[in-house]
Amino acid sequence: MHSFFITGTDTNIGKTAVTCSLIAKYIEEGFRVGGMKPVAAGCFIENGHIIYEDVQKIIEVSNVDLITNQINPYQFEAPIAPHISFKKNKKEIDIHLIKKHLQLFKKQMDYLFIEGAGGFAVPLTENFSTVDLIKALDIPVILVVGMRLGCINHALLTVESILNKKIKLCGWVANRIDQHMLAYEENISFLKERIEAPCLGEVPYFKNFDPYKASKFIDINKLNDKVHED
Repeated sequence: MHSFFITGTDTNIGKTAVTCSLIAKYIEEGFRVGGMKPVAAGCFIENGHIIYEDVQKIIEVSNVDLITNQINPYQFEAPIAPHISFKKNKKEIDIHLIKKHLQLFKKQMDYLFIEGAGGFAVPLTENFSTVDLIKALDIPVILVVGMRLGCINHALLTVESILNKKIKLCGWVANRIDQHMLAYEENISFLKERIEAPCLGEVPYFKNFDPYKASKFIDINKLNDKVHED
């Protein structure tokens, strides 16, 4: 099973959308593919059931049977920073539990995409961060850059942090979240020149997001080439 960690330059920049698009892309190539979101915060009630929208989207697009508590072992109702939720609920992350689930996934998946919570530097608990999680899992990162005003600063700082932490950055995806972003081409061109990892694609703005439509804009050959190269 090939595993990748999907992180972002910020929160609400389309990590789930890109995660689902990558899942859809590999499914179209004939693979067994699933997703995971170890920590999810923010939910809504539907027919008396608590629904975590990001987790639900991952389950819906995957072509393997996924058990919610396995792909999302830590769920919090309030849409607040994870470390605050963990403290309020008096919980700690059990990395061994997450790894146990990954071992089970190896029997049913060819590819697994693990989506983080918030941006790359987000603390998950007071003593455990997203960086710690990635290092514990020992998997490469795909960075989602939310294309809007300020994205260059956010992207370059995030890439610098990833590389300084000695984590493998195997690619990045430009996700256009601002339909009316000015000088888009100039911004994307600058980022392609400065980020020392392949741009796996430019996902355009979608009013109603469809992972299979978005997957058409992602080139997994670049990702595969980078993985084999390293």
